[in-house]
This record gives sequence, C-alpha cells and structure tokens, in this order.
Amino acid sequence: MVSVLFVDDNLAGLQALREVYATRERWETAFAPGGGAALEVMQERPVDAVVASSRMSGMSAPNFLRLTKLHHPKTVRLALSNPGDRGAMLSTLPVATQCLSRSCGAEVLEKVIERTTRLHDKLFNEATQRIVANVGTLPSLPSNLVALDAALANEDFSLGQIADIMSSDVAMVAKVLQLVNSSFFGLRTRIHDLHQAVAYLGVETLRDFAMAGAVFRAFTPSPLLPDGWLAGFNAHSLTVADITGHLVRTSLAQCEASVAGMLHGVGELVVAERAPAKLTAIASEVPAGGSPDDAEISHIGTTYPVVGGYLLSQWGLGYHIVEAVTFQRDVWTGPMRDPELCDVVRVADHLAAGAIAEDDASDDEAGAWVCLASKTPDVDETYQDRVGLLGAARMYRHGLSSRC
Repeated sequence: MVSVLFVDDNLAGLQALREVYATRERWETAFAPGGGAALEVMQERPVDAVVASSRMSGMSAPNFLRLTKLHHPKTVRLALSNPGDRGAMLSTLPVATQCLSRSCGAEVLEKVIERTTRLHDKLFNEATQRIVANVGTLPSLPSNLVALDAALANEDFSLGQIADIMSSDVAMVAKVLQLVNSSFFGLRTRIHDLHQAVAYLGVETLRDFAMAGAVFRAFTPSPLLPDGWLAGFNAHSLTVADITGHLVRTSLAQCEASVAGMLHGVGELVVAERAPAKLTAIASEVPAGGSPDDAEISHIGTTYPVVGGYLLSQWGLGYHIVEAVTFQRDVWTGPMRDPELCDVVRVADHLAAGAIAEDDASDDEAGAWVCLASKTPDVDETYQDRVGLLGAARMYRHGLSSRC
C-alpha cells in the first residue's frame, strides 16, 4: 500500500482531488490544506509521495517541495499544474520529482506514483546511503545553476535573464551552442547567440544539458588510476550520447536521450574520484567473466547506476533521465513493448562498447579501462526487437559502417 498526501490550500481544489483520489484501492490517501499543514502531517508519519498543487497562495509550491526534499528526501514530490500554466510548472521544476498536468487523469497519476516510488526505493535504500557516506559529501550545484533555479522559481523571469545567467559559464555556452547546431535539429543556418539557443531549446532542455556539463566538471578522477582511464571514460560517454540520439525519433526525445547517454556512467565517475582502489578492484573482476552488478555490490554495497541516479536526483535532473540512468541494467523480460529511455541507454551502451572494443583492439591496455563496469547484460538483436529498437539499431550500425 502506497501512502499519498495531496496538498492544496485552495479548498475547492483540495475537494476536487479528494473526490477523484480518496477511494483509490492501492493507495492510503491523506489531504492537507496547504504546505504548512502537509509538513506537519509528514512530521508525524512518513509518506511515500506528496502531490501538490503548483499554485498555492500561502506557502508556495516551490518552497513546500524544497522543504520536503530537505527534510523528507525519500518522499516522491509531484507537482500538479493547470493546463497551460507554464510559469507555475517551471517554478517547481528544480524541486519536483516530476511535474504533471491536473488533467492527466487518475490512471496516469497512479502509474507515475508507482514508477517514482519504485525509483526512490532503489535510490534511498541503506546500501546506497552507505556508499554515499563512504565516498563523502557529493558536490553541490555550481553557483550559476543555483542562480538558474532561483530564476525559474520567479515566474516573472525572462528567457533573456536565463541566457544572461548561463553566459557567465563559457564552457556551458559552448555546449549549448554545440547542441543546438548539431545535426539532430537540421537547422539551415547556424545559431551563434545564446539568447537564440535558449529560445530554441526551451528552459527544461537547457537546464538538463547545463547540468550534464556541470556533472563532468564536478569530478576529477584520482591520479591513482591509469593515465588513459579518463580519456576512455569520456570517449565512451560521448559515444553513448551520440548513439542514444540516433535511436529515438523526435528532437525533444533526442535531447533527453543524449543527456541520459552522456550521464549514464556518472556513478563510476563518483567512485573514480572518491574510491579509486574499489574501482580498480571492480574493473579487475569484470573482464574475467564476473557480473558488473555482483562486483560492484561486493566492493561498494550497491551499483554504479544507483550511485549515479542518486547524485542526479539530488541535483534535480529530469525524472526520466534519473530513471534511465538508475535502471539502465534492468533487462526487460516481458512481452514486446515500445522503447523506454532506459532501453535506449542500455542498447546504446551495448553498441558503444562494441564500437570502442573494435577501435581499441590493437591497444589492450587502453581497451581494458573503458567503462569496464558499465557493461550491459546481453542485449542482442532478439532483445533489441523486444524493446522496439532493432530497426533503429540496425540503421545506426549501417550508417556507422557506411562512414568507415
């Protein structure tokens, strides 16, 4: 039974939520007339998820969700906004696990709560907390991204202000312009101005890509690792990001998939900086036929994807990206289905590992240190077909062979 707390200081709105959700068989529901009352409820007993109106006249939704994240980190935080109320939705983006429209319907909300609570159960289990404690405090958001989130919390922000904030980080500007001018979008003319790029990408996509770049700059792998480790890690991450973009169809999906692909190995990067001896021990076991999951759990108590998902969840990356990174090794064994983002990352990782192994065939030492513990379980063509990616994977491989 999942406990769900609905929050709205508009009594009519709260009553509407009660009428729709109070009798859901799979939930234990409670209703609070505002953020302050909800925090009191959670102080008395923990809840699995809060579903808050993104517009509240007393304690604002962003403040309520921020306090919930601070004091009740295991609780899923969902924000409900009225259709078309983009300002309210964006204001909750940095602190909500996921933002939804009030018109999404009970079945959609139930599925979202089921998935997000499953994700939080994995990210906030005891093993994950122990490894986080062992590797030390994870880095905080860079100051310019803190300023970006503060701007989003103010509904009067403009795209020009967002662009001005981002302009203070030269590396971030370069990454954004590289993205918007990439072949994914097929623009007829190049965009050289960040203000144009922000308007074209949208704030949510911009924030995810900015954070992706910040994650890589936040960690410096230990000098105890082989000289080629970081170069191999970066090459693999960029290759996976490129392949994920080719496996999905729409520009928006390509952006999200590319970020997930770029960040899929960030848990390994955390361990490379904070516990290099453990990374070395894990890497030595995997080529001998050991399971990456078993080796990682043996040495650090959890897996690299879970460590990476935990970090990204604390930084407020998009829910689908966090989910894809965390569950990238969970192989789907059910009937054929449309691909989910974790499937895209899993297949891209598999294709990238094969491509890099071929490139490094003449250099055993270099090849031995390319994301060894990020190897996916077998994802052959039968599996690719089961998750709806066989055609896209074949097209990618054909394009790759054509360029050779």
